[in-house]
Amino acid sequence: MICLLVITTFSNNVSATGPTVKIKHYKNNKNFQYAVISGTKYKNANAKMLKYTKTVYQANAKLQTRLKKDLKAGRAMKGMEYWSTVSCRKRYNTTNKTSILCINDTYDGGAHGMPYVKSFNLYKGKVIGLKSAFKSESNYTAGKKYAKNYMLNHPNNYPFADQQTTIAGHSFIWTKKGLQVVFDPYEVASFAGGIKYVPVPVEYLKK
Repeated sequence: MICLLVITTFSNNVSATGPTVKIKHYKNNKNFQYAVISGTKYKNANAKMLKYTKTVYQANAKLQTRLKKDLKAGRAMKGMEYWSTVSCRKRYNTTNKTSILCINDTYDGGAHGMPYVKSFNLYKGKVIGLKSAFKSESNYTAGKKYAKNYMLNHPNNYPFADQQTTIAGHSFIWTKKGLQVVFDPYEVASFAGGIKYVPVPVEYLKK
């Protein structure tokens, strides 16, 4: 199931007019990916992306230590594995805007693992958060309202969304039509529903 979630998350939405983006493996381990963007102005962005992958790598090391203790204590079955991995892809890339989407897939016991989304969105070479993607405070407010209404008007896609649901603080990716805010499983839909995307039109956003 997790593999399916990751595959469907990395659907094509890439423009090829921006800087060169390469996906590399931390410590030559394919389970720990990070992106490197060419050009000196992306030095800080590259450092942030590498730092995130290092954090996942360290979390995985802790899980392996915990697994040994759980096996010894009988809290885990022989042959069971725990893991925390990260896969990254370029999702959008133009002169001013680049989106790298990473999926941290973690399993530490229980019924199934969980994919957690982490995006790195660049505007003119700098990593920005969701709020900074909007033209103004009023556009941010209007964009949040648009996204909430979109989810409430599509209950089949976002069955858990309600009046308290907000895009604030979430990951996102740039698109040709604006951006898409990303919700992890269980936030606005069931685990089986996978990772969900909510569009925000370009008129609210920085060009």
